[in-house]
Amino acid sequence: MRIGISELFTGEDGRDGAFVRETAVLLEELGFHAIWYPEHVVFFPSYDSSYPYGTLGGNEVRALRGVYDPFVGLAAIAAVTSTIRLGTYVCVVAQRNPIMLARHVAAVDVLSGGRFDFGIGVGWSEEEYTALGVPFARRGARTDEYLAAMKVLWSDEEVTGFDGEFVEFAPLLAFPKPVQRPHPPIVVGGNSAATVRRIVEHGQGWAGYNLEVDEIGRFIDQLDTALTAAGRSIDEIELRVGRRAKGTEERDWEDDARYIEQCEPLGLHEVVVSPRFSVDGYEAKARRYAEIVGVGA
Repeated sequence: MRIGISELFTGEDGRDGAFVRETAVLLEELGFHAIWYPEHVVFFPSYDSSYPYGTLGGNEVRALRGVYDPFVGLAAIAAVTSTIRLGTYVCVVAQRNPIMLARHVAAVDVLSGGRFDFGIGVGWSEEEYTALGVPFARRGARTDEYLAAMKVLWSDEEVTGFDGEFVEFAPLLAFPKPVQRPHPPIVVGGNSAATVRRIVEHGQGWAGYNLEVDEIGRFIDQLDTALTAAGRSIDEIELRVGRRAKGTEERDWEDDARYIEQCEPLGLHEVVVSPRFSVDGYEAKARRYAEIVGVGA
């Protein structure tokens, strides 16, 4: 089973452009399968919306002031790496214009030589939607339609147009096309029934988050049943789950190692860890973490 890593690239507190490049090279050298990039366009002093994936993640979001745009950051990472996969965990699709988003996805896939995984979600922060002038209501339906439109834009066929509720366009030329055909894997984030439906309709992968081992097993069973009913197979789907370290000590990293070991019999293809090393002593901590959890083993 592979181990990916989610990292924060904020542009502050030492996490500047050089940090992005040097960290990417180090994580590839250590043997991490993928670098997964989170997305928030803006942050807020306080939230009425509830973060749905646990206290640790919620506290981190409330403490952050910003992160680099994932497509800009991943393009920079693509330029200094050659084998590690790159992905969004996750891109909030409904907040973006689908023509521009399809173009950005294709560009990163081309610049990385076909190493991009398009992790997508609907988002949880109504404040962020409001700031961007996008309705929070029916964001799931908007996401589904945007994905359908982007598949048309990525197609080898002439783009004859699209006529939907949320997006429409006349015949046009949409380039570049992604290296991965028909498009980069769409990895659907979330743990809900809507996630299952969206994977069945659009996905080649699942990106769960903050789940106990028994919860992972139940979700995979539900997904398997839904895929079979739709004439698809669970074997078509890359299964992964995100895991946030409970702290920054070696005992917390050993806890991650136990979690990874428990996940392997479930049929997961990847666990995406979030150890959140401090900038000071980053390389030594990353090397020790990789050793403990078995990266590259």
